[in-house]
Amino acid sequence: MNDRADELSALRMLVNHRGVVELLDQLAQGPRTVRELRSVLGLRRPGVSRVLRVVAAYGLVTADGIGSWDDLLDLTTPIRLTPSGWRTVELLASFAVWEALYEHTDSTLDR
Repeated sequence: MNDRADELSALRMLVNHRGVVELLDQLAQGPRTVRELRSVLGLRRPGVSRVLRVVAAYGLVTADGIGSWDDLLDLTTPIRLTPSGWRTVELLASFAVWEALYEHTDSTLDR
């Protein structure tokens, strides 16, 4: 498998998680606290923590003082995108990437 296919596969798995795209969009505007994310995403604290664990597992976010993303997060700790997170946001801003993400799915439905 080539790097582009691997990258698209990882993106496809990532965007299938509820709230991930919206969370990345918010963090692309600047660091946000769990409290701020909770408010703008319309999720309760456990929902925000779940989405943060997903993006943290991909290495897309960072926060000062976080020992484990499985621990209850302080509501006031700023969460920021990592360089990989910025790359992901860049990719997801491209219509061509979204077309490529769903191209494989659509072709399997035609069979």
